[in-house]
Amino acid sequence: MKLHQRTSMKRLWVVFAFFVVGSRFVAGETTACAAMVARGSIDYGNGHLFDAFAPAGEARPAAIVIHGSSGNRRTHVNQVLAVLEKAGWAWFSVDYRDVADVRRAIRFIQCRGRFNIQSKPVLIGEDTGAAIAFEVAATGTFRSVVAFGAAKDSHTKDPGVPVLLFHGDADEESPIAPMKTLCERWRDCTFVPVAKGIHNVENWHPDQWAWKEDLAAWLREDRRGVWKDIAYAMPEGRALLMNAFLPEGVGPFNAVIVVHGGGWEAGDKETYISPMLDVLARERFAYFSIDYRLTPYVTNGTQLEDVRAAIRYVRAHSDRFHARADSIALLGESAGGQVVTQLASLPCAGCEVGAVVSLYGVYNFKQFTQDADGKQMLKRIFGQWTLPMLEEASPLYNIKAGMPRLLLIQGTKDELYAGTLAYDQALTKKGIEHKLVVLDGAPHGMENWVGHAVWMKALDDAAVWLRGR
Repeated sequence: MKLHQRTSMKRLWVVFAFFVVGSRFVAGETTACAAMVARGSIDYGNGHLFDAFAPAGEARPAAIVIHGSSGNRRTHVNQVLAVLEKAGWAWFSVDYRDVADVRRAIRFIQCRGRFNIQSKPVLIGEDTGAAIAFEVAATGTFRSVVAFGAAKDSHTKDPGVPVLLFHGDADEESPIAPMKTLCERWRDCTFVPVAKGIHNVENWHPDQWAWKEDLAAWLREDRRGVWKDIAYAMPEGRALLMNAFLPEGVGPFNAVIVVHGGGWEAGDKETYISPMLDVLARERFAYFSIDYRLTPYVTNGTQLEDVRAAIRYVRAHSDRFHARADSIALLGESAGGQVVTQLASLPCAGCEVGAVVSLYGVYNFKQFTQDADGKQMLKRIFGQWTLPMLEEASPLYNIKAGMPRLLLIQGTKDELYAGTLAYDQALTKKGIEHKLVVLDGAPHGMENWVGHAVWMKALDDAAVWLRGR
């Protein structure tokens, strides 16, 4: 009898446990939620699905994405999802029939403990999904709303949270003017027109993809430290990336654009230059370490244009980066030294700089015409070169009045030492404000200076010199 009673009680507990566990998955209407780490089709009730990206680990901010009148959770919003992942956010892309389904999905997602996300998600709506996002945000607790190609209707009201609106100015399905006017009336709304953009965000061309960085910046809010892989230009549809460092504090901060070396053919925004980046961060500069296109795929002139594009980008977004638009400096090493000093000689509208630092740069391409290896290198950099062409690309032959002040840093055990001395003498003869720092016994490459206090001090001195401009 006791054994039978025990078995019956066990069955009762099994039935109760099944009921509790099962209830965790019914439209999020209960606070008992099974933890989920998922990316795929998740049923939130009545056969409706959403896809999720919510990795384990520290709780992430989250966005709930609502597609428009055509397609489903896996169409028209994929590029938006990619931006969210790059920014370190969790996301949930929802299929639905009406606004009630969207609310049900949100309750399911927000059920405490189900997903490893922070509270107050962002709502992101595309096309008609934007109107749903506005409506839902007005009756819940959300961080903000982002909309793409939203359409104004009689029910569109201020959602009461910050709003970021992207809208193509060539959108014929949802003309830009009504939403722009509406945004201007709302309490906290930022309107971003997309030049020549049509209706669906996923049909916008690469040269219209600045919205991705605008969205990423919106998601970062005012976070400081390193922002990685910012696309500062899209030449021929290829993203040129930079890493930015934003110091803690009020700002605005002096800005330094950093150009790596690598013989014009190698390296990237994190290669060769890292010891200098550490110094700039410690000294509370806003720095921007950039990638640029490399030879033999482009010539040196194109590399100069890439750096000019970076200057314009930092200047245009100086508020976002807490940087002083009127206090931008260039810093380059090795091949990057040639690039920054050549730019100092060739100012352009919108990409002016106030100071230039060159570490063991190349200032005279004609020095490479004496042997076969040098000539081959010049062919890689310039194509079919001539001596006048080399002079035109060499900072030594382009010194002129009005240049920004320069700091040259050079080691004596570097094969470029003689060229730096010649450039220093030419600058002196022309009366250009500059300073030369010679490091006795230092080889080429600051990565080779690590562990040598006297040589490494030159990097600290460069920061002091930049601070004094």
